[in-house]
Amino acid sequence: MFSSLSESIGGRPWLTLLFGVLLVVLGASYSHDVMRHLTLAPGWDVPGSGSAESLRLVRDKLGRDETPVILMFRARSASVGDVDSPAFRDAVEAVLAGIASNPEVHGVTSYHTSGDASMRSRDGSLSYAVARLARDDDEGVSAFQRLREQIDSDRLEVLLGGELATYVDIREQLARDIWRAEVASFVALAFLLVWVFGSPVAAMLPLVVGGVTITLSVALLKLFTQFVDISVYAANVVSMLGLGLAIDYALFIVSRFREELAARGDVRASLARTLCTAGRTVVFSGLTVAASLFCLLLLPQRFFQNMGLAGGISVAAAMLTSVLLLPALLALLGQRVNSLTPAFLKRRLTRANGSRRWFLFSHFVMRRAWLVLIGTLMVLLAMGSPVLDMEIGPADSKSLPVTAESRQVQEMLDRRFAHADLSPLILAIQTRGDAHGEAALAGLDQLTTRLRGLPGVLDVKGLVSVDPGLELADYQLLYQYPDQFPLAAETLAHYARGDHTLIQLEYDAPPTSEAARELVEEIRALPLPDGVMSIQVGGFPAFHLDYLESLAAWVPWTIAAIITVICVLLFFMLGSVLIPIKAVLTNLLSLSATFGALVWIFQDGNLAGWLDFTPQGSMDGTILVLIFAAAFGLSIDYEVFLLSRVKEMCQHTRDNMVSVATGIQRSGPIITSAALLIGIVLGAFAMGEVVFMKAMGLGLLLSVLVDATLVRMLLVPASLRLLGRLNWWAPAPLTRLYRRFNLGENPAEPGADESLAVRNVRSREEIR
Repeated sequence: MFSSLSESIGGRPWLTLLFGVLLVVLGASYSHDVMRHLTLAPGWDVPGSGSAESLRLVRDKLGRDETPVILMFRARSASVGDVDSPAFRDAVEAVLAGIASNPEVHGVTSYHTSGDASMRSRDGSLSYAVARLARDDDEGVSAFQRLREQIDSDRLEVLLGGELATYVDIREQLARDIWRAEVASFVALAFLLVWVFGSPVAAMLPLVVGGVTITLSVALLKLFTQFVDISVYAANVVSMLGLGLAIDYALFIVSRFREELAARGDVRASLARTLCTAGRTVVFSGLTVAASLFCLLLLPQRFFQNMGLAGGISVAAAMLTSVLLLPALLALLGQRVNSLTPAFLKRRLTRANGSRRWFLFSHFVMRRAWLVLIGTLMVLLAMGSPVLDMEIGPADSKSLPVTAESRQVQEMLDRRFAHADLSPLILAIQTRGDAHGEAALAGLDQLTTRLRGLPGVLDVKGLVSVDPGLELADYQLLYQYPDQFPLAAETLAHYARGDHTLIQLEYDAPPTSEAARELVEEIRALPLPDGVMSIQVGGFPAFHLDYLESLAAWVPWTIAAIITVICVLLFFMLGSVLIPIKAVLTNLLSLSATFGALVWIFQDGNLAGWLDFTPQGSMDGTILVLIFAAAFGLSIDYEVFLLSRVKEMCQHTRDNMVSVATGIQRSGPIITSAALLIGIVLGAFAMGEVVFMKAMGLGLLLSVLVDATLVRMLLVPASLRLLGRLNWWAPAPLTRLYRRFNLGENPAEPGADESLAVRNVRSREEIR
C-alpha cells in the first residue's frame, strides 16, 4: 500500500499539492464561523442521573429554566455611605430598575427588597442581589453578556459572580490564552525547527503541516456539529493536540527522508523508502493515539465525548497531512530540502548516519540493564507517590486569575458575608395527582419533616413550609381555594405545576464538600411517603456526586478499552505479545509519575507562586481523565517511533543488542527533538491563566518529558535487553495471524541503516 502511495504521490506531486491546497482553502472558508456552531453548554451532566433528571423536570415540568447571577454592590466613594444609607439604597434600586425591563431577567432579589441580613456584609460596606436569568440553549451565556452590558452606575461598582459568571470568565480567558499560546508556540517552533534540521526549508515543512492540520481539524469539527452538540472546549483540544502531533509526525518523516536521500541520492527511491518505513510508523502512531482518544466516547458525559471526538479528528488530520501532503512537498523539493542552510548549522547535515554517542549510550544502558531498570523504576515510583494522597474535587472560581470579576465576588462572599444560600439542593418531586391535592400535601409534609431532621439541614422551602405557623390541615384548606388566598396562588405558581413540585433545601456545608455529598445520599435513601411517586435530587452537590460516581463506574472500562486497542495495534505492527504488554506497563508507570507531579504542584500548591495560580486542595477529575487518554496516546507515539526502528534493525542484523543500540541511535535524536518541540506547544498552553488549561498543558508536557527521557531512553532499552529473544515472541497461532495480516515494515529493501548496522556490529565487538 505504501509503495503504491509513494509511486502515486512521487509521480504526480503537483497534482497532490494542488488537491491539498484546494482542500485547505475550502476547509478554511467553511470553518471560519466554527465558533458560532459550537455549543456554550459544556456537557458535564451525567445523562439519566438524579441531578440531570432534577434539572430536566424543573425545566420541562415546572417551566423554570433559570440560573442565578450575583450582583455585588460596592460604593465608589465614601459619600455614598454604607449599605443602609439612603444614597446606597437609591443607587442599588437605580441599577436594578435598569435591568427590570430585560425579558431574560425573570426576577431579582436584593438585600433592600427582602431584608435578608445574609445579603449584607458583616461590616456593612457590601450587599448583593440575585438575578434569575433565563438559561435557554446556551446555558444563559448570551443573556449574561447582555445583562453585563446593561449594568451601569456612577455611584456603585457592580461586580457579577456566581456559577454562570465563572463559566463565562473561564471561557473568555481561555480564548485569550489559546490565541497567545498558538502565536507564541509558532514563533518558538520556527526557531527551534531551524536548529533541529539545520535548514530553514526543512524547518518550514512541519509548520506547514501544523497549519494545514489545524485548518482541516476545525473544518471537520464544524462538520460534526451538524450531527451532535460539540462544546467550545473542543477547539482547545484541536489546537493543542493537532499542532503538537503534526510537528511530531512531520519531524519523523522529514528526518527519515533526509537520511534516505543522503544514502541514496535518488528522490523517488528515498521517498518510497520513507513512506514504507516512517510513513507506516506515523500511520500506526496516529491510529494508536486516535484510538486512545476515541475511547473517551465510552464515557456518558458529552464533554468527554466531545474531547475524544476533537482529539481523534486532530490526530487523523495530522496523520493524513503527514503521509499525503508532506510527501508531495518533499518530492517537489528533493535535494533543495537541505538548502538555505546557515554556515554555522552545516555540520548538522553531515550527521545523517546518526551520532555514535547515542549508540554508546544505549550500549552502556544495556550492559547495566538490571541497575538501570531498578534505578529508573525507583525514580518513577518516587515521582508517582503523591498520587496516594490525591483528592478529586470540582473546579471553581479559583481556577481563574485573581483579577477575574467572578473570582473576586466569590472571595467576597466567602470572607465578608454570613452563610449565603447560593447553591441549594433542588428536589424535583412527582406526586400522585396534583401537587396541591390533600394526599400529595400529606406526603410532602412527611417528607419535609424528615428532611428537617437530617444533620446539616438549615431550612426547607416548599408548598408546606411557607409559613411556620401553619399546619398540614391549614395548607390543605389554603390550596383548595387558591383564588381566595393570594399567598396560596403565589406559592403554587412558584413551587408547583400539575403533579410536579419542588423543594429547595439549604444546608450548612460548603457545596463542594464531602458533607454536602453525604447529605445528597441521605436524601436519596429516604423512603417515599404516601402521595409521592419520585424524588430527584439536584443542585451542585448532587451533580458533583453523580459526576464522581460516573467516573468511578466508567473510567476503568475506558482505560481497559484504551489498553486493549493499543495492545492489538502494537501486535499487528510488531508481531510480539510481550512488547505491547511491556509498553502498557511502562506507560502506566510514566503516567503515575506525571499524576504524582500534578498532585504535588496543583493539589499541594508547590510552585504555585512561580506558575501563578491558587491551589484548590484537590484535582479536577476532568483534567485527569483527559490527560490520561491524551498522554497514554502520546507515550505510545514515542514507543512506536523507537520500536519500529528497533524492529527494522532486527530484520537486518538478527542481533538484539545491536538492533536496540542502532534503533536508539537513529530514533533517539528524533524522539528528543520531538519531545522538545511538542513540549514548546504544550508549555505555551501551560502558561495560560486558567488552571484547567494550565494543568492540562503542564500535565501533558511532564508526560512527554518523562516518557522521552526516563522511559524511552533508559527503561525501554534496559527491558529490551533483558527480554532478549522474547521481545519478538508470540504463540504460533498469533504468529500465523501476524504473518497473514502483516502490517509491519517491509524489510525486503535495505535502507540507509544497513551500513550503519554493519558498523555497529563492529562497534559492539570493540566495546566488548
